Amino acid sequence: MWPIPPTGSGRRLAAGGRSARAGRPSPLGPRSTPSATPSARRRALAHEKFDPDRGVLRTLGVGARVEPSHVRTSHDAPARHLGPAPEPASTPEGRRRLLMGRLAGVLFLASSGLMLIALPLSPADASIAGTVAVAASGAAVGCFAMFAPWDAWPRVTSLILVPPAFALIALGNLYGGREHTYGVFFVVAFVWIGLAHGPWTSVAVAPLAIVAYLVPFVFLPDDVEAGVSSVAVTIPACIMVGEALSWGSTRLARTEEELRHEREIAQGLKELAEMKTAFMSAVSHELRTPITICRGHLEVLEPDADRLEIGETIALVLDELDRMNRLVDDMTTAVRGDDPSFLRREPVQLDTLVARVARKVEPLLSRRLRVAPVPADARLHADPRRLEQALVNLLQNAAVHTPDGTPVELRVSHARKAWRFEVEDRGPGLARGQDEEVFERFAHGPTSSGSGLGLAVVRSIARGHGGEAGVENDPGKGATFWILIPR
Repeated sequence: MWPIPPTGSGRRLAAGGRSARAGRPSPLGPRSTPSATPSARRRALAHEKFDPDRGVLRTLGVGARVEPSHVRTSHDAPARHLGPAPEPASTPEGRRRLLMGRLAGVLFLASSGLMLIALPLSPADASIAGTVAVAASGAAVGCFAMFAPWDAWPRVTSLILVPPAFALIALGNLYGGREHTYGVFFVVAFVWIGLAHGPWTSVAVAPLAIVAYLVPFVFLPDDVEAGVSSVAVTIPACIMVGEALSWGSTRLARTEEELRHEREIAQGLKELAEMKTAFMSAVSHELRTPITICRGHLEVLEPDADRLEIGETIALVLDELDRMNRLVDDMTTAVRGDDPSFLRREPVQLDTLVARVARKVEPLLSRRLRVAPVPADARLHADPRRLEQALVNLLQNAAVHTPDGTPVELRVSHARKAWRFEVEDRGPGLARGQDEEVFERFAHGPTSSGSGLGLAVVRSIARGHGGEAGVENDPGKGATFWILIPR
């Protein structure tokens, strides 16, 4: 099962797996020098960071791996390509308000057109100039209704169209002569009110409609009694139509909302199933390599191997077990880190914490790390182990994804009722619109060899302390990742 090249040692050699990926000599290949100690190999491990040099797409929660469209480094975990964040779509209620506003504009414009078309049929006592003025006013209100941003305004705002509508109907009746043919427009107005507004709105505007209906009769002698009898039939009928439409449209809107909610639940369940599948794929992929390496080395270790080879094999197996332990620890922190009960708080002197972090990442950043002076009063009641883990993750990201020789700065500063930790680099930065995607679980670039949990762990730890984590991004010039922890 394992190829056996000619060698004089008591150990069969096989091709290395993760070793080549991590930039260290293959532990299964010939070892020419004893300098490749486990600690040196651990320092060579590169942690993940989101690759900013490519167009990326939204990662769907846990398990989504970010890879370019032309490169698939693994088929175990599904790739999700992130792109520019889409413009937020208007809500269904906003679209409905916009539709009703446009409908009002169409009704105003159509009614004005009908008035002008019917001018040749006007009675002898009708005022042509007055009718034209009413039609022009209706067209103006209709143009306003057509182009007003009703989706950005509250629903009740469209009721401002009702008084002008009733006033124009009253003026149309007044200038139209004794035939009062414009009373039918009250029905049109109440139909729109019923469609655009909730129950009882037609009842609420009914007094205004009654006034608008009766005013023309005051200026036309001998017609008041006829107007009263007419309004007693017309307006109640309009109210009945408006309320029937209002109750029906409200029920229809409620049904649509329930259906939309059901669709969202179904989509959420589908996404959850996809996330579970992707999560299992990602975890199995991350664990398979160290397990294979451990098993391969143990299988090829001969009983007569010398002490040096046995020691190297034990060191390598322990290194791989450490890797699996870090993966499990990162998964636990990413899931439970934002739970305050998961933290072990104690008084923390931040200058001591920062110095310890700087020593830990020194092999990764060498002389590139610049540590700003920490304020003397910088103290927190926090979990020092988790804070150290979060800062190390940020610095490891900067080490992997910034050019050699460029500085990386670590600083602690005052914020409002909090301390702000910042890691600033001079790398390529992130593409625009990716400031949130980088904190998704299992999201990392194709060149990263880590689990894709680094930044998710950072944010989880920050939120567990009641704070937040984020990034200030300057594409092409660098990025500043920050952690805010309340005092």
